Amino acid sequence: MKLFANENLFEPIINYLRKKGHDVLSVREGFSGISDDDVYKRACKEKLVIITMDKDFSRILRFPPEKCAGIIVVKIYKRTVEETLALFKKHFTSISEKDIRKNLVVVTADGVRIHRTATQRN
Repeated sequence: MKLFANENLFEPIINYLRKKGHDVLSVREGFSGISDDDVYKRACKEKLVIITMDKDFSRILRFPPEKCAGIIVVKIYKRTVEETLALFKKHFTSISEKDIRKNLVVVTADGVRIHRTATQRN
């Protein structure tokens, strides 16, 4: 899967995803400081899945996931990087690429919520 990691995503999560075979482009690698709108535009243009810890990306009217390859919002807060990584790994394994494709996926400490687009509900 091709992912576009927002600059607030913990580096160990990026490393984990790369070790799992995902192609991860990080905003920190040459795009630092770009706006959320620019992250979204690039993801749409290049058909990338956005992965971020920025809850603004869960606003589907502003950032419709069906216009890019999908959006994953990691909402695991107030924990150490190690705890966040462990919880992310635990829950990420339950998500398929089909679950992500053109949908909003929210990963929390308690599990995963998938907000399917209209085309994915049928």
